[in-house]
Amino acid sequence: MEIFDYEVLSGKCSKYDTNHLHMYVDDDIDLENFENMSLSAYATFVHEYVHYIQHITSSYGIRMSDMHNRLFLNCLNHARNHQTIVIPFNPCESDNNINAFATHFNNIKGDKNCSFNISDIEIDNREIATSKDNKTAVWIGCYDFENEKADEHVFRFGYQCVIEGMAHSIQSLINEDVHHSTVPYHAAELIFNKTIPEKAGDMRLIATVCLCALLWDNPGVGFFEVLSFLSKDTNCDGKKLYRSIIRDYAVLYKGQSMPFYRLVNRFSEDLKGSFEALMGSELKYYNRVIDNCIQDCGECHHRLIDVLYDDDICIREVFKEKLLAHYGYPLIDGKNQSALPMNIVNGKIVPYKESAILHGVELIIARLLQLGNKKECKRLPQCSIGMYREGATCEVTEDCLSSQWKKQESCVFTEAMRYYEIKDKKYQEKK
Repeated sequence: MEIFDYEVLSGKCSKYDTNHLHMYVDDDIDLENFENMSLSAYATFVHEYVHYIQHITSSYGIRMSDMHNRLFLNCLNHARNHQTIVIPFNPCESDNNINAFATHFNNIKGDKNCSFNISDIEIDNREIATSKDNKTAVWIGCYDFENEKADEHVFRFGYQCVIEGMAHSIQSLINEDVHHSTVPYHAAELIFNKTIPEKAGDMRLIATVCLCALLWDNPGVGFFEVLSFLSKDTNCDGKKLYRSIIRDYAVLYKGQSMPFYRLVNRFSEDLKGSFEALMGSELKYYNRVIDNCIQDCGECHHRLIDVLYDDDICIREVFKEKLLAHYGYPLIDGKNQSALPMNIVNGKIVPYKESAILHGVELIIARLLQLGNKKECKRLPQCSIGMYREGATCEVTEDCLSSQWKKQESCVFTEAMRYYEIKDKKYQEKK
């Protein structure tokens, strides 16, 4: 799942790949010195980084990542177990767990756009109850005063509105001059302001409500559950809210009742295992990252929320020391450079092996499943630019456009194919 973030006035489009630990920033980046980044670039960077945090610290995000790992492993095993691979293919049609999750996700993801000119919204408790029972996104009614229009069902508030509402709220703390479409970016803010008007515009609290909602298996419904809790104690700040929700709310999982923090940590341990199964090697860098998240969760606090309330996320050194050092980072592609988590091996600074493997899996899966009906290598845009940089070793060939398995030159794609022993298979395009 790719989360595209489009800024209306600037025309920039950044994104985060939820299942590959990979983010793109449509601007110049500098992880060594954030002060070298423009205000817009830094704010956009933090927006995409929030998506990364969502997927390693919330029960829904962790479970999504875990299910994608299982899907990818099935795809790779299919390729390894067949001499001829027909592209595109779907070897997971018979996997009931993955199919059930895909169905559930499609039902609760909600809308990512809306053509209605929204002047005000209407929240119907009956719609919330229906969505809770049916495990679907929540319909929101809207008014358009300028055109004298009203509709009970204008957009569906679900997972996408929650994750984008959180990321936008935090980005706007850094850069007030950021312009996103109303749906999905402002939907959480509109509902929050309507429900708790005395706290209207409190972006830190809105972000916290969104994060808490991601503990539910239906985040759209979870958002209203958290608002119901908050409306009973409007003096509650984000730190107290998160602690109360993750510590005191009990959920039923496989017939066993447990507080959210236990469920999240259980899912986190499963995630480490699915990463190692997918890579076929030990998890080192992200093992430490996930352990940090497990420790925070066990102590019923969240590092990002702590920084929002105790520090100033606008101060870039604070972000680097308290968030980047704690949560680590995924593969990051900026306009000027790419950044990978680095390790010291025999006195040399080299990328972590797992980062290269995971990126290789991303490229292989995108091609084998032919995501978005695209045949070109997903890495081609970066390689096409990077091959002209001083000291570059990447080499773009015609095979990168459609027949990557034929390529002999060393690159992330070909080395990943060799790593998974599927380089010399016979690949056939489905007619």
